[in-house]
Amino acid sequence: MSEDIREKGREFAKFLEGLSEEEKKNGNESEVRRVHEEHSRFKKAYDANECYLCNKSLNSFSKKRPCIHWLLKPKGFKKKDVLLLAENYGLFQIQSLLRWYANETGFAKNINDLTDEGTGNKLIELTIKYKNIEWSFSCAESDYMGHENSQHSKHPHYHFQMRVDKRPFINFNDFHLALNEADIINIESMRSNPNLIKQGNSFGEGISDLFNENVIEEMLTSVTMTNDPDEAEFKIDSVVMADEGMEIKGEDIYKLMVEAKDKGVTVASLLHKLPNSKTEVMVSPGPGVVEQAPRTGRKKKT
Repeated sequence: MSEDIREKGREFAKFLEGLSEEEKKNGNESEVRRVHEEHSRFKKAYDANECYLCNKSLNSFSKKRPCIHWLLKPKGFKKKDVLLLAENYGLFQIQSLLRWYANETGFAKNINDLTDEGTGNKLIELTIKYKNIEWSFSCAESDYMGHENSQHSKHPHYHFQMRVDKRPFINFNDFHLALNEADIINIESMRSNPNLIKQGNSFGEGISDLFNENVIEEMLTSVTMTNDPDEAEFKIDSVVMADEGMEIKGEDIYKLMVEAKDKGVTVASLLHKLPNSKTEVMVSPGPGVVEQAPRTGRKKKT
């Protein structure tokens, strides 16, 4: 059965590949409009402390009506209730909404989906933070294919972790949450044609969406200095080298540092003014970015 669904994903990838550029453009524009309209409904409900999916308070909980907002941990929500959520909502549905919640309290820095921040060998691996709650998702190749030698995890599944006030509430190894048909089709289509099909995160952009050449270049000239380094989204390191046969005056560097402080911009954005030199700027996630909680295999007993 799972292989039949994966085949649907491969067929979907082929279908998209066969579309004309105009058809792809129209399809993307239609999807953008749909997401904008949906996020508008989410935002209106969120500002009223309500869930746009079930139209109930974000503090409400009822087992008769499972809803993703349960993961905000309203009173009454227990660990095993996550099984009800997984039966009613797919991984991508859950993840997308949690991304929207996270970006209400700090754009991108509360969503760590950088490959090199995790184990680097998972199909899906990210951590999302909202206020005092952290959610982490993990799906390895073996999870996606299902563990043939295990009765309770032979189906395609993913693992989920939840921390409240940095304390364990749900651990990765507590459950094997089933991937639904839409999840499998999405994953398989992205695996079949990763250059064409990528997961979109409109309004739920994570830190990985900021770490591309175009965004970083613009960020270096527009980002402002923070008064609290521990909340910084980016860590910027600069290396300045004098041109051959030339020297860099310390007073010129000092002037740039003073100018950067007065303008509230980074020193890196002004280094082009430094005469007789070439610079190299390195950008990495800052201390304000939520740390990813990678899932590692169980340690063997010795």
